[in-house]
Amino acid sequence: MNYQPFLAMSPFPPIMDSLLRWHPDPLAFALKACAVLATIVGLSCWTLNKRLYPSTAPPIVEIESSEMFNNPKVAYALALRNSKGIVGVRRKGRLEYIVDRSFTHQVLTDDSKFSFELGTLSSEIATRLDEAMAAVVPIFQSNVDDLVNDLPLGSALTPVDFEAFVHRTMASAMIQLILGKDYLSADNIKRVENIAVEVATLGGIFQNMSWFSRTFPSVWRIAIWIRVFLYSIPINFILGIGREVYHQLGQIDSYDKEGRGRGESDGGTAFTWARRYVDHRQGQIGVLDRFWILTVVLGMIFASVHQTAVVMIWMAFELAKRPEDVQRIREEMEREGLSMRYASLRRFEFLDSFIREVMRTKGDTLSTVRMTTMDVPLGEYVIPSGSFVVPLATQSHESEFYHGENARDFVGDRWVGQEKPSSMLSTSYWPFGLGRWACPGRTLAVAEIKVLMLLLLQRTEFALEGGDYKVVDPLTVTSVAPEGTLLLQRCV
Repeated sequence: MNYQPFLAMSPFPPIMDSLLRWHPDPLAFALKACAVLATIVGLSCWTLNKRLYPSTAPPIVEIESSEMFNNPKVAYALALRNSKGIVGVRRKGRLEYIVDRSFTHQVLTDDSKFSFELGTLSSEIATRLDEAMAAVVPIFQSNVDDLVNDLPLGSALTPVDFEAFVHRTMASAMIQLILGKDYLSADNIKRVENIAVEVATLGGIFQNMSWFSRTFPSVWRIAIWIRVFLYSIPINFILGIGREVYHQLGQIDSYDKEGRGRGESDGGTAFTWARRYVDHRQGQIGVLDRFWILTVVLGMIFASVHQTAVVMIWMAFELAKRPEDVQRIREEMEREGLSMRYASLRRFEFLDSFIREVMRTKGDTLSTVRMTTMDVPLGEYVIPSGSFVVPLATQSHESEFYHGENARDFVGDRWVGQEKPSSMLSTSYWPFGLGRWACPGRTLAVAEIKVLMLLLLQRTEFALEGGDYKVVDPLTVTSVAPEGTLLLQRCV
């Protein structure tokens, strides 16, 4: 081939002449290219590391994965013990800054420096508690009746699938509350159960459950995102409930003062809340706002179904282990009656104390996360902007400084007479978060837990097969229920 035209146009003829006549060995060329690429990547990572982790940042400590996932309370406590209240730890490929109880209040309440997201629809529900209870109590009663009526008569304790029961009950109750009774159907209940599990999976709640997901977190996350967004959400939400909700949102106009779609008998809380998005120039909710509302509804389904169901399982298992506390709750039932109105439920002081103690002692570790919005001075360090900061919950919930010498013991009546209901949060107790971003639906969740426990105690005796349960994932007990078999005996 004649290279002269190329050489004539080149500003560096000798160099171009050498390149055009070069015929490298393919294998040798590939190896050299890989070496150059590895050098570039290594230098880039080193430079990035220097930029992201300046000398003012807290020290980074390596924790063995077996200790992190199997015994997180001890592992993280030991890491903090040798630091100055803050330590960086890599978990599932992500750097997190863990802080002890001395920084918990600042991290969780300083909104100008530590950010999170606020669930607006939960606030709508929390302000209408009596209406909410009127909507969900009949469903709880009906489901408990069905569960008890399926138990054999006699003195035998019978195993039940309590996890499936509470998920089904919460799915039914939240459909009624959020979307309205017209959406209650067997298919929609099953879809909501599936959605709750899939959103939990998407959030990484079950990521600690397998070796593969812990070892290859990035690959696992990509696979889960593909599965959830391309299959699970389209099948269970977009093509089902989501499509129906989208069309009903389009029927809400500026004259619909009850937030109901035309022809609908009960629009549910979501539709009442959605009225604030009506564009009064067009007289209806815009397309983009409808999609935003669908996203909020999807998040609410997860928060209200999965999270509350997990706490209900913890509650039932702890009650089954403590017959003496069950007896005290039954005495309260005889004294207070069984009115399921919110004001009446507040009078069950021992039951509320028991719930608070379950929430405090179940073993929360890294349950609440914030992200820095700027470089934040914290103690003797500076946390870089965009970093995840996680208070270690056990440093507060099991602190002898806050709870006395028996802080690690379960004491059912610890909070009786203390004027500290289970939904009241502080630096020493924050299973629902703390500050502006604390769970706004916590009061409703506690009321629902009380209703279910009272209905079950009214008609059954509790026991646990083997007398105990197993904590499946110590690192995420907030969202992963313990394993165990609940035994129920029919009383009435």
